[in-house]
Amino acid sequence: MGFMDKAKELADQAQKKLDEAQTKFNESQRQKAEQGAQPSEPAPTEAPPAAEAPPPSGQPPAEGSDANATPDPFKPIE
Repeated sequence: MGFMDKAKELADQAQKKLDEAQTKFNESQRQKAEQGAQPSEPAPTEAPPAAEAPPPSGQPPAEGSDANATPDPFKPIE
């Protein structure tokens, strides 16, 4: 039973080290979160305007044009 006792003791030591490392990590993450919660400059309240796409003309694109650079993957090949 000496071998099993030694293995259990080593496992307990390893678990204690893991617990200590986890505690230190959690504390450092908490400190980073607290520092990040205090912004140095105010965040913008509005998003910048997005580029507007031209309105559809109602006509299909001309044959051979690159108007549909990303074809429909579900459309059968003609």
